[in-house]
Amino acid sequence: MALLGNQFGNVRVGDVVRAAGMSSRSFYDHFDTKEDLLLELIHAAGRTLRAELEAIFDSELALPDRIAPAVDAYLAAFSGTPLDLEKLGESASKPVQRHLREIVHQVGVLVSQELDREYAKGVMARRADPVELEILLLGLLGLASSWVADGRHEELASLQPKVVRFLLRVWN
Repeated sequence: MALLGNQFGNVRVGDVVRAAGMSSRSFYDHFDTKEDLLLELIHAAGRTLRAELEAIFDSELALPDRIAPAVDAYLAAFSGTPLDLEKLGESASKPVQRHLREIVHQVGVLVSQELDREYAKGVMARRADPVELEILLLGLLGLASSWVADGRHEELASLQPKVVRFLLRVWN
């Protein structure tokens, strides 16, 4: 994925199949273009993220104990599919951004529903604002994508406790 995300405009399908150890025929059996591959990787990351979040939210842990694994899952989803949107090029950037925003929106809805349940139980002092949540999720996506593309993995790893502290302050 780093090959696609960081130098997408310069990457040819031949580069992708060589890196994957597959034939061009196999590639074209599944994808029409390299953009289709990139979008499928984004969709797969989104499906995995939603499944992980649902499992975290279904656990019996208290809300503060579920926030850290949820933040970890979110950051890991975008760390695993590093995309430097500035380097993608115009043809891929718009569809990628649209799909990323859709995933963030779906995650935001999932998290909002969970937080509404916690608010109804009296666990949270105030109801979470879906717009604030989406702003936070989009900001984290941008930060994670940029830092991974720049090789700043350690800084990204150090971000989780800061995000958890921030969320606990905001929602309590």
